[in-house]
Amino acid sequence: MLRSRRNQILMSFNFWPQIQPRSGSNIYELRSYTLRPGTLYEWGNCWAKAIKFRQTNNEPVAGFFTQIGHLYCVEHMWGYKDLQTRKETREAAWSRPGWDECVSNTVALTRHMHSSILIPTPFSPLQ
Repeated sequence: MLRSRRNQILMSFNFWPQIQPRSGSNIYELRSYTLRPGTLYEWGNCWAKAIKFRQTNNEPVAGFFTQIGHLYCVEHMWGYKDLQTRKETREAAWSRPGWDECVSNTVALTRHMHSSILIPTPFSPLQ
């Protein structure tokens, strides 16, 4: 049964890599952020620098922001082989100089955060 539904029209951040099909079996994490009004530009500037810290294991999949729907929303999708790889990759980011500054700057801009783990269907191009 459908309990709720939400539609958004999203635009891709230009500093995120192009979405590419992945080989093998993967899981995906969708991280959703609701920002304080007027902070999207600042958020984008922080992440344009920070995305470099998260490309070691080819985990960035997509980064979007809303144009229509709930405004000041940002969606990040990350790909991992499994939950253990997710844990190790996220922990390793903290050892890179500058990552902590990015997190500190963007947390101050955030009203709400949500994380979901997604498992692709057999026909998904992001297997």
